[in-house]
Amino acid sequence: QVMELLCWCARMASTGEGRPVKSVVEVCALPAQRVAAHVQQAQTKAIADHGYFSLAIAGGSLVKMLGAMKDMPDVSWDKWYVAWVDERCVPHDHDESNYKGAKEAWLSKVDIPAAQILAIDESLCGPVDADAEVSVKCADEYETRLRSLKEEVLPRGADGQPSFDLLLLGFGPDGHICSLFPGHPLLEDASGRWVLPISDSPKPPPNRITLSLPAVNAANQILLVGLGDGKKEAVQSAFTPGCKLPCALAHGADPAGHPPIWVLDEAAAASLPPEKDGGYTKLVLD
Repeated sequence: QVMELLCWCARMASTGEGRPVKSVVEVCALPAQRVAAHVQQAQTKAIADHGYFSLAIAGGSLVKMLGAMKDMPDVSWDKWYVAWVDERCVPHDHDESNYKGAKEAWLSKVDIPAAQILAIDESLCGPVDADAEVSVKCADEYETRLRSLKEEVLPRGADGQPSFDLLLLGFGPDGHICSLFPGHPLLEDASGRWVLPISDSPKPPPNRITLSLPAVNAANQILLVGLGDGKKEAVQSAFTPGCKLPCALAHGADPAGHPPIWVLDEAAAASLPPEKDGGYTKLVLD
């Protein structure tokens, strides 16, 4: 029934029937399991459509939820390619490494071929306080590697950006996604780059790489995940008309046909504006 309603929401948006749907907001008691269900559905469709499944994931608190994905049934792990929407320019065994968090929570427990797990090249990473050149080299290498993937693995959008089958995004209390922070010049990047360096991250460590906003919005589907009281103000702002927070700017390639899906717990959803004002359809799930 939930998936039927999601399809109805997309149809209303794409046909112009009813009020245009900008996002679907799911408020649920078991968000990790809900995320796993969305990922499973996305991989099934992608593999049926083009033979592979390309997923880009965030780090931070989101990686703690990824463990639920190891128990997904009927998964063709050998068809998966896993990338990161952003990464800190640190070695793989560093506590700040998004790769390390994902490996411990999930990747070490499933059978995705190692060559299809697209971690940052740690040989290019320096100490946490390395100069800005480190992030430039890491971003250049990561983009080159993504561009080397066959289009049946990582399709391209009409503007040449990478069309990941699914982006699994967290967002900060300030509304940032990836390493795209509110008010940062990288939000305005129009270079055509897929991967950008950042050496002045407001959150440590300063040297990072991140998907560009155009790359985020070339994805086939966007899934944003937020848990806890600390996320409720960002959620409230994101669904206030005119919001320019990065999380509000993430909509994917076809927001009418595939609207962004927000998976929230009750605490994160506590301050949502009224549905009629916020441009979303709310689903409350057990």
